[in-house]
Amino acid sequence: MQSHRLARLLQIIVEVRTQPDRFPDQVARDLGISTRQFYYDRNQLAQMGFRFSRERGRFTILSDPVVTIGKLPLSELLAFVLATRHLFATRDFSIVRRALNGLYNIVNHLHEPQKELLRSVIQDVIIRDGFGCRPDILEDIIRAVDEKKRILVHFRHGASGSRTALDPFALCFRKSKLFLDAYAVERKKRRRYRVGTIDKIVFTPFYRPEYSGVEGKGEGL
Repeated sequence: MQSHRLARLLQIIVEVRTQPDRFPDQVARDLGISTRQFYYDRNQLAQMGFRFSRERGRFTILSDPVVTIGKLPLSELLAFVLATRHLFATRDFSIVRRALNGLYNIVNHLHEPQKELLRSVIQDVIIRDGFGCRPDILEDIIRAVDEKKRILVHFRHGASGSRTALDPFALCFRKSKLFLDAYAVERKKRRRYRVGTIDKIVFTPFYRPEYSGVEGKGEGL
């Protein structure tokens, strides 16, 4: 689920809640979508646990599923996901990481199928759509940074050869894109690599040495 789709779901929740008992085609027209798209989105919300009433063809939201932590409505949790998607503007990945950890902690307290649905929303909206990378790649990079482990990185499109040995330092944002700040072992140079270009990560048994006098960062990929 991309960020614009999540935004549309939230718009439907707001529209139906603030102006109940309207016909589906009226809601769809106000949102600038087709009636068919409205029904598709309504079904997605129903899978998340939202309950609707349709009396004489008019729609009303009967219940907004409550998250077990602090009785947090699911619609507000979805809004948090969308807000976290735009935290790259802070240019500080540590802030985004804390927000992600908080969201995952909340999701872990949900019941099935909400848990898997919300985890998928977080990964699609924030990681795939927002950061432009795969969730498993991001998870491996975070682990490599935390554990100071040397990794072999395979890039897509043949970038930087078949694989490159890197000693990762940190994740950072540059022009809304997520980059890995790392030391390229063979090139003996510290560079930034766009996470979205990484296709595979292999952990080595080696740890990142404590570098001194390392050359400045290059533009990377």
